[in-house]
Amino acid sequence: MLNTSVMRPAGKTYRLNLTTAASATLLIEDTTNDQTNLVSLLNTGTGVAAVEFANASGAIVSPTVASTGTAGSFIFPAAMTYPMLIAAPPAPFYIKAKSTGTNALFITPVEVG
Repeated sequence: MLNTSVMRPAGKTYRLNLTTAASATLLIEDTTNDQTNLVSLLNTGTGVAAVEFANASGAIVSPTVASTGTAGSFIFPAAMTYPMLIAAPPAPFYIKAKSTGTNALFITPVEVG
């Protein structure tokens, strides 16, 4: 018998309009009784998107795009055609992002069941 895990949306999809300045902190909430710790992100704009997560709004740092020899935030390429799933703090969590261009970033909490 195969062991199969199903990934499915666990809440509303949020949109952040990004520029080169950091966005406001956005609360991401799930709509299930299950604990979610994955998030789907889709960057549809012309620049890369830098993203940071935290469990509390006061704990979130400003996102940075890495430069040579320095660490940065989670980076998502420009003009994505499919979302990427990455680990995130258990929902509800906070997200902040910025871009090297003008972008729309779509964020959806995801559960595995």
